[in-house]
Amino acid sequence: MRRRGTILLAVLVITALASMVAASILFQLRADIGAARAGHSRQQAYAVALAGVQRAVSILRTGYNDMELWYDNPGLFGEQLVLTDGGETWYFTIYAHNPDDPTAVRYGLTDEAGKINLNTASEQALAALPNMTSDLVDSLLDYRDGDSDERSEGAEQEYYSRLPVPYLIKNGLLATMEELLLVKGFSGSIVYGEDHNLNGTIETNEDDGDDSFPPDNRDGELDGGLMRLATVVSYEFHVDGAGKARVNINGEDQELEQLDGAGLPRETVDFIRQYRQAGQTFKHPSELLNMEYQTTGQQSAPRGRGRGRRGGGGQQQTVIRSGVNAGNLSVVLDKLTTQAGGANTPIVGLINVNTAPAKVLSLVPGIDQYLAEEIVEARGDLEAQEGATIAWLVSRNVVAEEKFKEIAPHLTARSYQFRVRCVGFAVPSGRFYVLEAIIDLAAGEPRIVYMRDLTRLGMPVAVDLEQLQGL
Repeated sequence: MRRRGTILLAVLVITALASMVAASILFQLRADIGAARAGHSRQQAYAVALAGVQRAVSILRTGYNDMELWYDNPGLFGEQLVLTDGGETWYFTIYAHNPDDPTAVRYGLTDEAGKINLNTASEQALAALPNMTSDLVDSLLDYRDGDSDERSEGAEQEYYSRLPVPYLIKNGLLATMEELLLVKGFSGSIVYGEDHNLNGTIETNEDDGDDSFPPDNRDGELDGGLMRLATVVSYEFHVDGAGKARVNINGEDQELEQLDGAGLPRETVDFIRQYRQAGQTFKHPSELLNMEYQTTGQQSAPRGRGRGRRGGGGQQQTVIRSGVNAGNLSVVLDKLTTQAGGANTPIVGLINVNTAPAKVLSLVPGIDQYLAEEIVEARGDLEAQEGATIAWLVSRNVVAEEKFKEIAPHLTARSYQFRVRCVGFAVPSGRFYVLEAIIDLAAGEPRIVYMRDLTRLGMPVAVDLEQLQGL
C-alpha cells in the first residue's frame, strides 16, 4: 500500500510539474504571439508613415514651385487612407506648424529656404534670433568656423575636451539642427522652445508654466525655438529656371561669349562686356538694374586743329547704360551669376522671399520688421511666373532700386529642401508611428537626405477615431 501511495504521489507531482511547464510554455507562446503582433503593428505603422513621406516626395517632384499644392492641403495630406489589414484601417497625416492658428493643424510641408541658415548667418542675424545671447552666438560661431581661435564668450576644442564626457567638435558646418545640442550653452528649450512633441500646435502642458514639462511662460502662445526660424540644409545651385548653368559675368572672355545665347537685350550684353574690359567686376546681377558706367577712351584731335601738338588727342568720356529695368530684370536674375565654380557649386543659405515669414525676412541685412511685413503682404497674390525670381520686389514697387541691390544677394525665389513630419496610425487600435524627414530636390530627382523617428514624443495630432470608423 505504501508503495502504491508513493507511486501515486510521484505521478501527481510529475503531473503538476508537467502542467506548470505546459502553462509556462503556453504563457511564453502567448507572449511571443503578442510581441509578434505588436512588432507587426509597429512595422505596419512605420510603413504607413513612410508612405506619407513618399506622398510628399511625389508631390514635390513636379509641384515644388506650387506653394498652394504643398503648403496646406488636407485633400493630399490629411487622414489619407492607405489600407485595411487584419481588422485595422491604416491612415497617414502630414502635419506642420500653422502660423495663422497655433491651435490648428496645417496639413503640409515646411520650406527650409524660408528660414535663416545657421551655417551662413551673420553674427548680427544670429544675435537677433529668439533666446540667443552673446555667449551662445560666440559658441556657435566658434563651433562652425575652421579655426581654433576662441571668441570672448565662445568655446573651442579645449573646452569640450575638459567635459566629463569629452568629444571632438566639428569646426565646420552643422549637418542637422539637433547638432546644436553639442554646442556649449545650447539646450532643448533653446532649440525646440516649448514645442515638446514638435507638432507645431500648442498643448495643455506647453502652456501651464511650471506645472508640467516642458518649461513654458504660460502666455497662450507656442514658442517654437530655433527650429521654427532656422535651418542648416538650405542651398541651391548656379542654374537658371530651366536647369542650365548661369553665365558668370565676372568670368573670362570665353565665358562671356555665352551671353549671346542667354536671351538678354543686346544693350545689356554689350554693357557687361565693356564694363569687364575696363577691368571692373560685378558684386551681384542685381547691380545691373538701371546701371550706368562712364567710359574713358582716347579721342582724336579735330581735323585741322591740334595736329602735331603734344598729346595730339584728348580723353573722351561716354556714359553707357545697362538696359536693365524692372521689365527685364527677372531674365537677368535668372540667367546670370557673379560667382565662379559653374553649375555644380552650391549657394548656401539664401532666404526665399516668397515663403519666409516676416520674422525671418527681418533678419536679412537691409530689411527691418516694417519692410518685412510689407513684403509678406505684397506677395499674397503672386502668380507662379511673377514669383519665379525676386524681381517682383521692384516691379511691384515694394522696395526702391538701391534697397533692392542691397538685399538681393541674400534672397532667392526658389526652394529645394522641405521638411515633412508624418504620422501613420491605425483605427480602431490607435497604434501609430511618427517620422520626420528632409527631402532635397536641388540635384533634380528628390532625395530623402535625413529621417528620424519621433514616435517617442507621442501622437502628434488629434484623430477622431469614431468618425474615421464611420467612413
